[in-house]
Amino acid sequence: MKPYAELNDTGKLRRLRRLAEAAIRQYDLKEPQIAFYCFATNLLYRVETASGERFMLRLASPGWRTLEDLQSEALWVNALSRQTTIPVPEILPAQSGAQVLPMRLPGIPDAWNATLMRWVPGRLLGHYLNPHNLEKMGGLFAELHRHGAAWQPPAGFTTRRFEHWLSRGEENKIIGAGSLAAAALPAPQFDLLQRLDQHVEAAYAALDRADLRVIHCDLWHDNLKLYRGQLYPIDFEDTVWGFRAHDIAMAMLDLLETVGDAAYPDLLRAFQRGYAAQMPWPQERIEPCQMGRLLWKVNWVARHQPQWLADMVAKHLPVFEHYEQTGQIICPPQG
Repeated sequence: MKPYAELNDTGKLRRLRRLAEAAIRQYDLKEPQIAFYCFATNLLYRVETASGERFMLRLASPGWRTLEDLQSEALWVNALSRQTTIPVPEILPAQSGAQVLPMRLPGIPDAWNATLMRWVPGRLLGHYLNPHNLEKMGGLFAELHRHGAAWQPPAGFTTRRFEHWLSRGEENKIIGAGSLAAAALPAPQFDLLQRLDQHVEAAYAALDRADLRVIHCDLWHDNLKLYRGQLYPIDFEDTVWGFRAHDIAMAMLDLLETVGDAAYPDLLRAFQRGYAAQMPWPQERIEPCQMGRLLWKVNWVARHQPQWLADMVAKHLPVFEHYEQTGQIICPPQG
């Protein structure tokens, strides 16, 4: 058998399909048929049974999320399903009762953690970004934040906290004299990143620790589906302890980068209206957390595509300079 590392992308997907077929046999489904759906962060398959039921099989990429992360996702989704009316995706247990299955096969290095979820109907909210839907999105955030504050997770739930802009244990490649950024960037740009880091860290340190709760941590508009007028949150794999300002900031930064500076203020106000109708808006400003997210993206490029680090920083330089001068986030220039 050819080593996995020597396979091209098509060969790897062909071999991983065997892993998906082995995983789906662990569930009590009648004549399931699987079809490749997409491979981005994780490998997804659409599953349909003889009776017409539809599911999503997710194989989590090794090293991306731990078994504890994915089990924590299942624990919160289960609690939300039992204790709220939020239409979360049902996570199905395998025949063993486990909701996350570490899967291994010869010829495939490392374990891929499998999760089977009932198919969520609708289209991604990114197709329908208008004030009416953003108001609904704000209300949904508030419902999740209310539950995340009141819920008492059982044993086995993650203890990880998102209390800094870099909180997943990633290596920091952009801060400090010995960093990759110090060697790759002009001194003025590097110094600006250091000042922004200090500002953002101070902002996170000032967040009220009483506001810490379980959050989704990745609920941007394309992790929401719209179906018959209702929003369905998906992709809870980043579930973690964190702050409301951080959770909102991540989603609103993605919104800004999608719609641009002109449309963003009205949509943000609609989101705030929906949120405030359910619970008070956080006292802390979200902009420092948005800048923290931008620093995280720069660090990701430094770690995975260092050849593009200088270009990314140059593209975002107007954003960084504007924020340092005004405390406001703007969209990077297009092109």
